[in-house]
Amino acid sequence: MRTNNEDVFLALAVDGHEVRYLGKTGRASLGASDFVFAVSDGMGGAKSGEFASRITVDRVTRLFPRAFRLSAAGMGMGFADVLGELITQIHEDLSRLERSYEECAGMGATLSLGWFTPGWMHFAHVGDSRVYRIRPGSVEQVTKDHSYVQKMIDSGILTPEQAEAHPDANMLMRCLGGRPDVEVDVMGPEPM
Repeated sequence: MRTNNEDVFLALAVDGHEVRYLGKTGRASLGASDFVFAVSDGMGGAKSGEFASRITVDRVTRLFPRAFRLSAAGMGMGFADVLGELITQIHEDLSRLERSYEECAGMGATLSLGWFTPGWMHFAHVGDSRVYRIRPGSVEQVTKDHSYVQKMIDSGILTPEQAEAHPDANMLMRCLGGRPDVEVDVMGPEPM
């Protein structure tokens, strides 16, 4: 068990004029805004994992509104383009910090992000912080972990039950930072 929690969450309401933090119990009108919800879990030694997850959600807060405005203005960016570019930029920022500061060596983060527009939802996912769709009477896992044990499950080497106790259960195949390139799963639009 870790003594510090490296998970960071974000809840934003975004429109053409402003970005508002919703916090844990924020309220906003559903018709006037898009919403962005994200969770990031840091990885790396000492405090660098916590730093990586905080930087990740900070970059979402800083970069998403600009991409949103370009998309809304019809500048040729669709939802998948906006989310893909956002994730790529965050990955590049974390990689640059990792190369520049010794205390950041080996740091990285997961990111699972949901973008909700009127009637539609879009997701971007890297790592093993899962996205679930909760409806009355059902809970559906939307994303698939980018982990070593998930690859073994997919190959039929392990069962999901065996994977839970596997010694490499936390080894990621994809993350932000820590690798030369990032591959992101972008899903949507899906009806709400």
